Amino acid sequence: MILYRYFLKEITLTALAVSGILTVIAMSWRFRGYLEDAASGSLNSEILFILIIWRLPSFLEIVVPVSFFLSVILVLGRLSAENEMIAMKSFGLSPGNIGLMILSLALFFSVISGLLAGFIKPLGERQVDQLLIAQANQTDFDELIPGRFQSFRFGERVIYARKVSNQNQLEDIFINAFHEESKVTAPRHFSTILARTGYFDFSATNELMLVLQDGTRFYGRPGMADYEVISFQEYGQPIRTGSRLSSNNSFSSMTNSQLFNSMDPEAIAELHWRLAMILLIPILGFIAIPFSEVSAREGRYGKVVPAMIICFLYIFSLAAGKSAIAREEIPSFIGLWWAHAIFIFIAVFSFHKDRIFLLSVLKFVFPKQNHSSS
Repeated sequence: MILYRYFLKEITLTALAVSGILTVIAMSWRFRGYLEDAASGSLNSEILFILIIWRLPSFLEIVVPVSFFLSVILVLGRLSAENEMIAMKSFGLSPGNIGLMILSLALFFSVISGLLAGFIKPLGERQVDQLLIAQANQTDFDELIPGRFQSFRFGERVIYARKVSNQNQLEDIFINAFHEESKVTAPRHFSTILARTGYFDFSATNELMLVLQDGTRFYGRPGMADYEVISFQEYGQPIRTGSRLSSNNSFSSMTNSQLFNSMDPEAIAELHWRLAMILLIPILGFIAIPFSEVSAREGRYGKVVPAMIICFLYIFSLAAGKSAIAREEIPSFIGLWWAHAIFIFIAVFSFHKDRIFLLSVLKFVFPKQNHSSS
C-alpha cells in the first residue's frame, strides 16, 4: 500500500506537470490565432479569455493521455536508472504488482479522460459556438451609446446618434467611415453621413440594412475639393451580409445520447472517438511499462523518444480512423477497434522480450490456476 501511494503520488504529480506544460504550449498557439482575429477586428477582444477557457477541454482531451503515458515512462525510468526498482523488487514488488498499479492508475485517468471527451468538451464546444455566433451577429450599432461619439474597427468608423430607442430607432445620426482602396498607395476615400432619423430592416437579399432618412452624404478624399454631396430622402446602408447565424450543431458539441441516436457517419465517428479516449490510456499505460526499463548507462530518458513516437502514431491512427469513418470508408461496426488491436499487439510484443514479466502478471492474477497447472 505504501508503494502504491508512492507510485500514485509520483505519477500524478508528473502527469500534472507535463499536462501544464503541454496545455500552455497548445493554448499559446491557439491564443495567437485569436489575437490575430482580434487585431483584424473580426473578433471582440473582450471574449478572448472566455473562448480560451471553453476551448481548454478540447486541449486536455489529448493532453491527459499523453501526459499519463509520459509520466509513467519518466517515473519508472527514473526508478530503473537509479536502481531504486531493484531495491523495491527485493522487498517483494513483483512485475505483476507494477502492472496492476499502472492499470489502476490508468483507470483513474481514463475516468477523467472520459468525462472530458464525453461531457465537458461537448459543453465547451456548445459555449464556444454560441459565443462566436453572437459575435458574428453583432454589429457596431449593438454597442451604440446615445449622445456619444464612438470609434469602431480601430478608428475606421465613427458613429454618433443623439437618441436610440428600444425599437432600434435612431435620431440625429452622424456616421464617418473610411473605405479601402484597391491600390495601397492611393489616398483613401471617406464618407460622412448626416441623417435626421434611421431604423434597421432586412433587404430583399436578406442583408441587415440601416435605413437613414432625411440626410446628406459626403464622399471624397481628405484634403481634396472634388467630393460628392448627395441629399437623400431615404438611404440604405448594409450593416451585415446574410441572415443571422445560428448554431451549426457540430457533432463535437452533441451529447452522447444525440450521437447514439444519430445514423450520420460523422456522429458515429465522434462516438467512436469518445470511446477511444477512454481505452487509449490503459493501452498506453501497458506500452509505457517496457519502454521505462532502462539501464543506468541509458539514463531515465533513454527510451522516451521512441515511446513518444508510438504514442503519437496511436493518436494519429485514431484521428485518421475517425475521418475514415466519417467518410464511410471504414464500416461503423469496425470503428476504431482496429487501431486499438494494433497497439495492444505492440504492447504484448514489447512484453514478449521479457517473459518473466508476463509470467509474473499471470501468476499474480491467477495464482491458483498456475499452481494447479504446475
